[in-house]
Order: sequence, then C-alpha cells, then structure tokens
Amino acid sequence: MWESNSKSTIIKNVLLIILILVLLSGLLYAMVRVREMNAEQDERLSEIYVQQQQQQAAARTESLASIQNEYEKDLQAVADYVPGIVCWGDNITAGNSGYLNYPYVLQTYINTYLCDIYDFSSTIENAEEYSRLKWSDYTVKIPVVNMGAGQESSYTVLGRCGAVPYIVAEDFVIPAGTEPVPIVIKSMSGKQVTPLTGGSAGINNVHINGVEGSLSIDSEAYNYNSTFNYFFTRTTPGSEVPVSAESVIQTAASDMYKDYIHVVFIGTYGEYDTADELVQQVKTLLARQARNPERFIVIGPYSVGGWTASSYMLDAIDTAMLQAFGNRYVNVRKYLLGDGYRDAGMSPTYEDSFSISSNAVPPSFLVSASSVELNSTAHKLLGKLIYNRMESLGYFDEINMELGLPETTKKILKDNPAYFENIIRNVLK
Repeated sequence: MWESNSKSTIIKNVLLIILILVLLSGLLYAMVRVREMNAEQDERLSEIYVQQQQQQAAARTESLASIQNEYEKDLQAVADYVPGIVCWGDNITAGNSGYLNYPYVLQTYINTYLCDIYDFSSTIENAEEYSRLKWSDYTVKIPVVNMGAGQESSYTVLGRCGAVPYIVAEDFVIPAGTEPVPIVIKSMSGKQVTPLTGGSAGINNVHINGVEGSLSIDSEAYNYNSTFNYFFTRTTPGSEVPVSAESVIQTAASDMYKDYIHVVFIGTYGEYDTADELVQQVKTLLARQARNPERFIVIGPYSVGGWTASSYMLDAIDTAMLQAFGNRYVNVRKYLLGDGYRDAGMSPTYEDSFSISSNAVPPSFLVSASSVELNSTAHKLLGKLIYNRMESLGYFDEINMELGLPETTKKILKDNPAYFENIIRNVLK
C-alpha cells in the first residue's frame, strides 16, 4: 500500500515537473516571440521614421529649391529691366570735389525706394518655418555708375564709351618693353579730343592692335598741335608692334554697361556747331545701349563751351532735344529757373534775378557765380528729377510688381508717412 502511494506520488511529481517545464517552455517561447515581434515592430517603426525623415528632407529640399527659384526670378526681373544705370557726361556729371553729384543722389533714391525695401521673406508662405535661412542675404542691387570726367567735349565722352572711338592720329611703334611711348590721338570723327584731363572714367586699360596697355597724359606739356602729350604703356612685354594712323584705340568702357539704362548729359564743352549735331551725338551714344534701348534719359546743357550761352542757342537745343527724345528729355535749365526753387524751398536772391531775366541758371544753383558747375542743391534736385522721370515713364514697373514693392511701400507709409523722406534727407544732408 505504501509502495503504491509512493509510486503515485512520484508519478504526480514527474507529471507536475513536466507540466511546469512545458509551461516554462511555453512562457519562454512566448517571451522570445514577443521580443521578436517587438524587434520587428521597432524595425518597421524605424523604417517608417526613416521614410518620414526622407520625405520631410525631400519636401524641405523641394521647398528650398522653390524658394531659390522665386528669388532667382526676382533677380532675373532686375537683370531684364533695370540691371543698372550708367551716367555719361563731363565734370557736371562727375561732380565738384566736396559737393554731391546727381548719380549719387539717383543711387540714393534707387536704394531707398527699390532695393532697400525689398523683403523677399514676405513673399514666402510660412517663412518663419525656415529659421535657418538668413533672409537678409536675399537682396537686390541696382548700381548707378558715374561715368563723368573733366571738362570734356562731347566727342571726348563719345570716345570714352566707345560710341565714336579714339583713333591713332600718327604712325608709331609699340616697343617690346613696357616703357611709355608717345602717341597722338584724335576722334574717329576727326575732332580733337582731350581725355584724362579731368579723370579717367572708362578709359584704361585700352587695346591698340591687340596690345593691352594704358594711356597717360603729361598735362603740363603740349605738343605742336597745342594739345596734350599722351603716352601708351603696354601692360606686359612682347614683340614690337607697328601701329598705323587711323588704328582704333579701344577703351575699357567700350564693352561696359551696355545693358544699363543710359543717362546722357553732354554738350557743356562742345564739340558741335548746331543743335541737330548735338542731338545726333546723343543718339550715337544711346545706340550703344543693348538692352531696353527705348529706356534712357537725356539731359540738356545749360551752357555751351563752358560759358553762359545765349538764350537763343539754348532754346534751339532744348527744342531739338524735345523733338528727338520727347518726355525722356530733361530740360535742367528751365527746371532750375522755375520749379527748382519751389522743390528746394528757396526763393531767388537779388543776384539770381539777373540770371533769371536772361534764362540762365542762377548762382544759387552753381558752385560759384563764375562757374558753370552745379552745387549740391542743384544735384539733389536733378537726381530726384531723374528718378521721378524714370518712375513716371514706367522704367521700374516690372521690378516693382515682381518684387512686390507696392505692398511693402504701403505698409511702410501706413506706419510712417515720412519714412522715405527721412532716409533721403539723412543720406543727402
């Protein structure tokens, strides 16, 4: 009996152990399976996360590319319509030392009303999400280049810009070395020209018969033709090059700024005999403008030969210019005699009255009573007048719309109606 109970107990214990082992095996299997399932789920989640990251990165890259494309569209609009403005002229354009010049004033207006208020981020939806982008780097520039120099005749200016090139007046030989060699120059028109007497804007480096070098002047000495002595110095040594008379002297500016809007202010110091001849010279200079050739500004002289000319001669020039160029012509003399006083907040002085009676620019707008050069007050007025004329002619319409400037301007003026005036006043003070 006892043995029977003992066997039964052993069997029960064995079965219990087996059951426990089975349960433990099942539990272990379940644990392993759960771990495997968790690992599989983690792997799937990791794959989903990677895919999401890739999708987000692709979307961000696409968005950044889209932003860059929009910015490049803005830049292209500027390049297409107003890549820059070049002002051709003599010392009236260059300006007098210590005084403002109208190209600088014009640049101030361009910057204030167009470039500086350009806010590219305002055209981007959810721009705040692109915190890593430096929106201040998204800018536009419209340079105004001052190509005025000295008391130059119209043909001297035409030569600097390459419209009517300078040519060699007498045969000479370019030496193998880099020592200066005398050279006699003239205009292709046959007229005498005097570059470098008051600045070198757009001249050097020049090319003669394929040789690059620079022109220089001995302003203290004259040659037998009562003109200045000029020299050519090649940039690098080479072989001797004979140069025959009539060879073209290609200036640096010959191929520069051709896409820019041209502002032409020549004629103060000749060289022309009639108003129609001056008009033709201006047209010749404007013909070099390759892009938007219908967009330009012409400013009429208010003196001839560097002296106050008769009202009859100046009126003839104004009439011819107006007929040729219409509302793209700026009659600076008539403006300074009339609206210029009002715009400057001035009244004519006693001395001014004599000039006004003869339709000449009054002393209040000149560097001195004995000079024909404009002072800072006149240049401020002229720069603003040119900007306003360009705006009224629609020269800035396309970039205004593409860059979204009208809306920006409205917001600025709503908060501060004197915003633009204050900036210009501070810059030009």
